[in-house]
Amino acid sequence: MTPLGSLLDAGLVPGVHTWSSALDVAYVRGVVRRAGWVFAHLDGAQVLTVGALHEALAEALGFPDYYGRNLDALADCLSDQPDAQVLLWDDWGAFAETEPRVAAVVLDLLGSSRVTTLLRGEGPPISGVGRT
Repeated sequence: MTPLGSLLDAGLVPGVHTWSSALDVAYVRGVVRRAGWVFAHLDGAQVLTVGALHEALAEALGFPDYYGRNLDALADCLSDQPDAQVLLWDDWGAFAETEPRVAAVVLDLLGSSRVTTLLRGEGPPISGVGRT
């Protein structure tokens, strides 16, 4: 079993965690699904604006068409997400650097949801974010 699989089997605590891994997204998806969790991926390489982030989150997490693409709507949609879900957010740091206030709010919302968010790649230090 992979270290990620072991963490998921042990019940990785929902919240936001930084994760150092070079594993391919398809491989991570397979590990997460084999552990019985729902997998979502956000490729943050091109996500540099608030609008682009809302679009990427809506797509990755399967938000409904009526998602309002604002922080209140994000909070509402996150409350409807299933348990045992992993969001792998690659290249998250670029957005956090260009929109630090919004990034902090989004990470706080993700951290208080049932979604387990893995931030992969370089980025600024974020208070309250664990390392996995």
